[in-house]
Amino acid sequence: MTSLEGRLHLGLALSLALLIGGAWWLGHMALHHTANAFVLSRLEHDAEAVVGALRFDARGHLRLESPRLTSVYEQPYSGHYFVIASAAGEHLRSRSLWDTDLEIQTLYPGETRHWTLSGPAGQPLVAWAEGYRFGEYDLVVVFAEDITLLTAELRHFEHLFAVIAVLGLMLILLIQRLIVRRAFASLRPIDQDIEQLERGRIVTLSEDVPREMQPLVRKLNRLLVLLGQRLERSRTAAGNLSHAIKGPLVLLRQYLNDPKLDLTPETRAGLLDQVERLRQIAERQLKRARLAGAGGVGESFEPAAELPVLKRLLERIHAERALQIELDYMIDAPLALDREDMLELLGNLLDNACKWARERVRACLFIEAGTLVLRVEDDGPGCSEEAIVDITERGVRLDEQVGGHGLGLAIVKEIVASYQGILGFERAGELGGLGVDVRLPLQDRNLDGR
Repeated sequence: MTSLEGRLHLGLALSLALLIGGAWWLGHMALHHTANAFVLSRLEHDAEAVVGALRFDARGHLRLESPRLTSVYEQPYSGHYFVIASAAGEHLRSRSLWDTDLEIQTLYPGETRHWTLSGPAGQPLVAWAEGYRFGEYDLVVVFAEDITLLTAELRHFEHLFAVIAVLGLMLILLIQRLIVRRAFASLRPIDQDIEQLERGRIVTLSEDVPREMQPLVRKLNRLLVLLGQRLERSRTAAGNLSHAIKGPLVLLRQYLNDPKLDLTPETRAGLLDQVERLRQIAERQLKRARLAGAGGVGESFEPAAELPVLKRLLERIHAERALQIELDYMIDAPLALDREDMLELLGNLLDNACKWARERVRACLFIEAGTLVLRVEDDGPGCSEEAIVDITERGVRLDEQVGGHGLGLAIVKEIVASYQGILGFERAGELGGLGVDVRLPLQDRNLDGR
């Protein structure tokens, strides 16, 4: 998709190019019109002077009184020419024409006309002509002037104007680029707020933004609040529902174990098995709610703050076994990972390890090459190679495949997949039981090596 900044630059560049091009064309037309008007005005004045110098000699021929003519009309090919033609066919030419002639057009007295033509030696000329009534005779006076130097000066000015216009266009585009970037820089706090929101350091975006962006930011904030409320309600509802059905399930189990109930052994065993499955599901949902704890949507995960609390919770859950839970982590800064996801991931892995451990459970967290590495081990009986293959390769729920180790591992696999991470299992870790290795890519590479 084309960037907004690029579209603004392109639109302004095209607009300025059209504006400057139009100004150049209007300037070109105005300059040439003004120059031609000046030349024609001078030719008209020269024509009036020449007409004032016309006389008839004794034989009725036209002649000019030379003192009234400028010397430029006497120099051959000087670029200043005139021709006077009478209705009788008599022509009176300036000496500057030498042996050439000018185009003569028929004009009535008082009628004027101007045009361009090619003169002696290919000179570009501007001609002006007017019809006169001189005594009893009709005359046409044509004056012409070479505009070579004038055209050259005009072209030089036009080229200079074009260069200045291009430089001005570039300067305006540069200034506009700086203005646009400065305007977009005012949106940088939104990007920073989104990054802080992703890290979980804030729960809403700052509304101290340009007026045009305030409606969008406010809608996003309302959406964030709504999502947080829905998430909290969902967790609370799941926990309340699981807690509510635990009592009826216990009562139902007692009824099924009552020998007075007339049931076949197979039916009783099948019903007890289904009740136990329901109890495990309810227990899992309660455990997920306890492990996630309180917190808003999008909060970041702080191992130094969360892991000790998680350890104490697991020690209370498995208090009757007096397990030794070891947590090894060297990460002080918050991670750009969702707090609830990480607590659920770690909680399920550690809870599963505690369930099968004899005495010790160990978890290790560290960052390696921009990846969060999590290893959980126990000293329990471990897992068979066939079960490892089922866990890592099949797409069905894990608690349907591997007895004991399956509880919660389906959730772990979903969370790891949502972060495009890697989940691996070892048949026997350093402690002798099942080893789980999780690798989650981190967006913030600056945390590497802490």
